[in-house]
Amino acid sequence: MKNARLRAFRSHFELPDGRMEIIMIIRQFSLEQTSYCPLEREYDLNKIAFFDIETTGFAAEATYLYLIGCAYYKDSSFQLMQWFSEDIKEEAILIEAFFEFLKEYDVLLHYNGSGFDIPYLQRKCSLLNLDYFFDQYISIDIYKKILPYKKIFKLENLKQKTLETFLNIHRKDTFNGGDLIQVYQSYLGKKHYERLKLMRTPEAALSVPSESQLLLNQLLLHNEDDIRGLLYISRVLNYADLFEKPIQILQAGVDQDTLSIHFKITASLPVPISFRNDLAHVSVFDNTATLSVHIFEGELKYFYDNYKDYYYLPAEDYAIHKSLAYYVDKDFRIKAKPSSCYIKKQGIFAPQYEMAITPCFKHRYQDKLSFLEIHTDFLLQEENLEQYVKNLLSHIVSK
Repeated sequence: MKNARLRAFRSHFELPDGRMEIIMIIRQFSLEQTSYCPLEREYDLNKIAFFDIETTGFAAEATYLYLIGCAYYKDSSFQLMQWFSEDIKEEAILIEAFFEFLKEYDVLLHYNGSGFDIPYLQRKCSLLNLDYFFDQYISIDIYKKILPYKKIFKLENLKQKTLETFLNIHRKDTFNGGDLIQVYQSYLGKKHYERLKLMRTPEAALSVPSESQLLLNQLLLHNEDDIRGLLYISRVLNYADLFEKPIQILQAGVDQDTLSIHFKITASLPVPISFRNDLAHVSVFDNTATLSVHIFEGELKYFYDNYKDYYYLPAEDYAIHKSLAYYVDKDFRIKAKPSSCYIKKQGIFAPQYEMAITPCFKHRYQDKLSFLEIHTDFLLQEENLEQYVKNLLSHIVSK
């Protein structure tokens, strides 16, 4: 490892006969980046640990853990710590070192760690009789946090590397986790061969760097890029803010057949984004967003809830309360049904879901889509505009 920024050293364990055995490699250095992390708005950045693990497979019972990487904030920049096992028998030492390190932290940030890393480590602790647990930490899974909003990204999948590409993050490593299984196995074989060669022929010189060293560099680089990527893609959490955090209305108005509502969100998005459904189009640049909706101009119906208290007048095509119907000839009135208990309204309307804002109007009683009337008061009422925007946003991602 020629990079002057890193410090690589080996930990030793004293055996009963006094010999010293290499048990793992610990690599620690500054990442020299002060990447913005959305979590620092809610948590102490010095108490957040970003982590990722590398294993030889998915099932803890049948595979091995060989590398844990962890980033943390210290001295005005992010630092990286990696624990690497040179022997598959040293998983317990690796896990102990990691959990001892975590004692200084309160929040764990990871990518799909809830689905793999944490269950894998917890199962390993059980198999190795290690008394470590994740219960005391606040666990934040970036993948699960943005999964409900996956359609707004228009990506083929939500793998970490795919998100890195979306955010214009470039990595040096070209391997995936599956490729590294063979690289790790080759590393163990080369390392064992080189040790035997030196034992048998002490004067024999190995290439610098040796073949095992080159393989080790690949393993460490992959995990390093995973951790670097994790730091950068944490900014993707800002997209969840669009749906989960309060918004601030800036301006609303009608132009021809479109209602446009301009609003601010709590955080800036690293990459502009736009998305739509059958009703609305949303575009966001930095921390400013616009929601555009096609409006309806014409006549709609307002349906009364308590239809049993109303009579329908066929000639006039609307319903009146029974207290007024008393004065109408029985031949010109009939008891209202839910579908005929309405009055009509001319105006300009905007569509909404679930009758979020009242009074609401429909074309027909059985329609799921309803409308709200657009008038000057509505355009000036920030609370209603916020509710309307949230109503449409929630359905864009859920339907």
